[in-house]
Amino acid sequence: MKAGRVVAAGVLALAVLIAGCGKKTEQVSQGREAGTMSALTGNTLKFSASIPNFGTDPTGTLVQEEWKKRMEAYLGCTLDISWTLTPWADYRNNEQVILASGNLPDVFTYTWGNMINTYGEDGQVLNIAGYKDLMSYYPRFIEGTPGKEAFAYNADGTGYYFMDGFVNDNNYTGAQSFTGFIYRFDVLQKHNLVPATTLDEFDALCARLKQLYPNLYIINNTGQTFYRGFVGIFHTWDTLYWNGNVWAYGPVEDNFREMLRYMSGLYAAGYIDPEFATDDSDLSTAKATTGKNLIWPTAWAGMAGAWNDTKIDPAYTYGLAYLPQNPKYGVAWKWGSKLPGTSLPNRADGNNFGIAISAKAPNADWIVKLIDYQYSPEMVELQNWGVEGVTYTKTGEAKQFTQEILSAQNPVQALANYGVTSSAACRTGIPFTPQDFTPQVGQIREEMWWSAEDGYHQDKYWIASAKYGGPESLCPADVAPIVRLTADESTARARLINACDTIAREWGVKFITGELSPDKDWDSYVNAVKYAVDDFQGTLDMLNKNTVRN
Repeated sequence: MKAGRVVAAGVLALAVLIAGCGKKTEQVSQGREAGTMSALTGNTLKFSASIPNFGTDPTGTLVQEEWKKRMEAYLGCTLDISWTLTPWADYRNNEQVILASGNLPDVFTYTWGNMINTYGEDGQVLNIAGYKDLMSYYPRFIEGTPGKEAFAYNADGTGYYFMDGFVNDNNYTGAQSFTGFIYRFDVLQKHNLVPATTLDEFDALCARLKQLYPNLYIINNTGQTFYRGFVGIFHTWDTLYWNGNVWAYGPVEDNFREMLRYMSGLYAAGYIDPEFATDDSDLSTAKATTGKNLIWPTAWAGMAGAWNDTKIDPAYTYGLAYLPQNPKYGVAWKWGSKLPGTSLPNRADGNNFGIAISAKAPNADWIVKLIDYQYSPEMVELQNWGVEGVTYTKTGEAKQFTQEILSAQNPVQALANYGVTSSAACRTGIPFTPQDFTPQVGQIREEMWWSAEDGYHQDKYWIASAKYGGPESLCPADVAPIVRLTADESTARARLINACDTIAREWGVKFITGELSPDKDWDSYVNAVKYAVDDFQGTLDMLNKNTVRN
């Protein structure tokens, strides 16, 4: 039953980020007898839970009610949960303030990665590693993750939160963004042209299009950091990343310099819209759908399809092709590839998401058992597909969403209204629960694609980006090794990313537009990036020193 719900308002200041020290207290897990459970008053598990609201309130949805029913059957008790819901846009900042205050809810969505070690060591957050004997399902996700327990738990064997899981049973290794360029297919087909498979072909294509459409700028951004569409082509990255051997800062690599030199050439030739750095997503979409540009290197899944829905001229057709290849480096890297099987996501910034429990929570053992059950196949299926016969149907082992969902004007919102987590617009249970990639792919529609193998055709971004990129397109950063960091070391990493990325983006625009030269001004730029933090090289050295190499 729902005992109460509070919607938090406003974002509090971050000045109280770090909690006060204090003597480390004994964890509840210490001294408990393996396999035993605490006694429940009235056979009722009562606790408070703080979670984000992702746009659609999960309270009362079909999946949330079924989650509660199945959870009670599994645990053999009644649930009495007091929910606190906060809009996702506010949740992360509010979360830091609550952690620092020490006044924690019994269980809460957690989003700041290794920072939680500080609160665990101070005795505020439960050491879930002391309850492994109660975990039946979470270990399967740990086993499927590079590094296994070395990733899921700290070097001393402690662990202070359940990390969110990912299920990819069909082993799709596609990605969601910065994997393909969007092209005006109708223009290419009208002139018997095709998307570029190499940079030389891309140069030639831009030149031909500029000749045919001298009053248009051929290339524009989509409101993103513009060079993010090109970094994978040059086998570098636009921030801190694992390059396959060491942790490196992409924007100061020679490969990155080559990329800026190449992009400045595109700009000098008049191919790039001069407003690429100031057009936000709305402005770039307006230009795209009214025929002002012809190629967009920074594309997300669904963007081409959305533009086809909102175009001003029915003749316009927007489609995708995999990133052109730089012969010097081979197949372009894509960003954010999914791992096969079941795993715990390893975010590049170290801020992995999950669920934490207060060390003061009564009946913490029961809460551990409850959270662990969210990783079970039946609960993963419930939360990602919904209820069979209502939101999905099953033929053998194959599942698909019902026609009611697939034919809805907005399938994602239709699923969210039922509380289906794979919609990402509503997350039921206690987030973050494992995401299943198959229903995520199942609910997105096909878009126009082109490849040398299949020509112009319909495909799904997640699938096409794996098929046409192949195994060589996997960016090393997506399979980075484990890094063991203290709270202070995590803060140093975050500080480097935030400060250096800001400088890199500012100077990057000037390099592309020709205000600065990637040759004459490079050393000054590198110094500006490195001096954005107190110890740039020391931070990289620290990351590499603390990397667990298999």
